[in-house]
Amino acid sequence: MQDMYGRTQDEGSNAGTFLFGLAVGAAVGAAVGLMMAPKTGAEIRQQVLEQADKLRRQAVDAYGTASNKIGDVLSRGREAVDVGREAYENTRPGGNGAARDLSGV
Repeated sequence: MQDMYGRTQDEGSNAGTFLFGLAVGAAVGAAVGLMMAPKTGAEIRQQVLEQADKLRRQAVDAYGTASNKIGDVLSRGREAVDVGREAYENTRPGGNGAARDLSGV
């Protein structure tokens, strides 16, 4: 039986076979690549550990820098809210400084 694109059901099973072959080929290629590597397993593991430690330190540094910047932004935001709240309280009708001019005149 053909679908609207002219494919039969047998062709659908070919896709599964292709994907299986692709996965097996990738696994075999990775295994051959590791066996043919110019470094020993211990050397490769050591290099991976060093790179992971380097990336970890960079991530910790970036987190610290971002945390400090966010803290500064939040602090300035709180100050701005406090100034806005004070200005509102001083200018609202019936407030402490009812409709007081903030320009200093």
